Amino acid sequence: MKNKFTRNKIKKSKIILSIIIFLIVITIVIAAYFYYKEYSDKILPNTFINGENYSNLTEEEAKNKLENKIKDFRENGIDFVYENKTYNAQLKEMGIDINTEKIISDAFGHGHKNSIFEDLKDWVNLWTNNVNILIIPEINKEKLENYILENLSEIEDQPKNFGYKYENGEFVSVLAESGIIIDRNKLIKNISENIFNLNNKIINIELVKKNPEINEDKNENALFYARNLFLKKIILKYNSSIWEVQKDDFAIWIQFNAINSLNNDNNKVLGINADKDEIKDYLLTLIPQINREPVNAQLEFKKGKIDLFSLSQEGIALQVEKSINEIEKVIFNTDNYQDNSEIEIEIQMIMNKVQPEITTESIDNMGITALLATGKSNFYGSPKNRKHNIAVGASKFQGILIGPEDEFSFNKALGAVGTREGYLPELVIKKGETVPEYGGGLCQVSTTAFRAAVLAGLEITERKNHAYPVKYYDPQGTDATIYPPHPDLRFKNNTPAYILIQTRIEGNLLYFDFYGSDYNRNVVLKGPYFYDKKSDGSMKAIWTQQVYDKDDKLLFEKKFYSIYKSPSLYPHKSPLE
Repeated sequence: MKNKFTRNKIKKSKIILSIIIFLIVITIVIAAYFYYKEYSDKILPNTFINGENYSNLTEEEAKNKLENKIKDFRENGIDFVYENKTYNAQLKEMGIDINTEKIISDAFGHGHKNSIFEDLKDWVNLWTNNVNILIIPEINKEKLENYILENLSEIEDQPKNFGYKYENGEFVSVLAESGIIIDRNKLIKNISENIFNLNNKIINIELVKKNPEINEDKNENALFYARNLFLKKIILKYNSSIWEVQKDDFAIWIQFNAINSLNNDNNKVLGINADKDEIKDYLLTLIPQINREPVNAQLEFKKGKIDLFSLSQEGIALQVEKSINEIEKVIFNTDNYQDNSEIEIEIQMIMNKVQPEITTESIDNMGITALLATGKSNFYGSPKNRKHNIAVGASKFQGILIGPEDEFSFNKALGAVGTREGYLPELVIKKGETVPEYGGGLCQVSTTAFRAAVLAGLEITERKNHAYPVKYYDPQGTDATIYPPHPDLRFKNNTPAYILIQTRIEGNLLYFDFYGSDYNRNVVLKGPYFYDKKSDGSMKAIWTQQVYDKDDKLLFEKKFYSIYKSPSLYPHKSPLE
């Protein structure tokens, strides 16, 4: 009877225990559910970033909080100081990134791993322990090195390897020297500490000694190879044209520098290779002899039709970088290093064919079928230099092609203005005076182009009149002054086809012919009308451009206002002064 009672008691205890365990499990599950629901989109409690609590924040809230913390670094960068001189650098240009998204993702990741067992483990851990995510910047050492070389090189005195230089027909030795450079490791450490501590304090640049990689005992075969290479006769060729490279020029193509030893990749020795910068400088001197500009097909207007009177021609252009690579491949190889004979080495130059904008075959495809307009101006009475500059300037616009909807810039098409471009000094209006300057007279060219564009019904987007009335631009109000980069003359090709510009000079008359598509538009010009004319020569002018479609519907109207001051305000200086 007693045993039966004991068994019942044990059985009852087990049931109670089971109920208690069940209730505990249910409680844990319910608690876990509400805990998960509460923190499903939030960072769990006891989560810190660099020692600061980020608990209960959403990812977006946490990211905004962290971004505000590092805002100073983002906006102001980091300051370095060396011998009382301060250098400021943005994080990006130094190759430094603070990956806030990754930091917040790591913080949010605790308890949000999409695995109930791992999440429970994180939850339990966070109830008893803190999690602290550190702000460790990501540093691209290559970009940081480039920043140092480009911005802080004045601080450094780079070591010099043992080597040779060409002097008086021979290679003479250059002794090795130690250098003083910025301590990269210390710099990275200080930058990282600044960011880690969110303390944007000035960093003192520290220097360390750096020994050369190559001393005289690591010379090996470099001098032997250079002398063998120097014996060669170098010939550059293109078709039937040849250029023999003189010894003094070729010698500086040979560069001595540190290379990996053939016997041990970890050991640096003195070797030779091509100095691409010197080769490039040499090839650039050949360009005027080699390059040939393409020639556009030339048109003229005869009996109401476009007539081709000059065929297009291909141009050629030296491909400098590709030619350098070819020279390096052919000359600087092991066979030539070891061969001590005076052989001739020929290298074919790499060229590109340059197609003209207007080929004989493309005229029909461009929709150029008619003469749209001719602008004209008279430069009678111009001095010799002014006439010369007008001819040179007008030639820059011969054959220019403007695509549909493209905006034309006179200054861009004109290019540089100076002695190298063939201009002579002549009077220009500048800074309250009429003074001699190279290219004086080019406003005759821009004025003529402006008149042609208006007559063709094109949309003028930029135009400025001269400071005072100039006799060469009668009638006043129809002129357009330019002075690179501004003021400029700009207009838009608002036609459905290409526009071809051709220029010509007949006696003292300059012409701009605009060829394009005969699209049945009618251009009406009203004026110019003059008002406020005064005895000192000052005046105002206005004229209007109206463009109608084939049904006489007004497409657009443009008024051109000109305000001219008295010429007496701009005293003249002789071109000979």
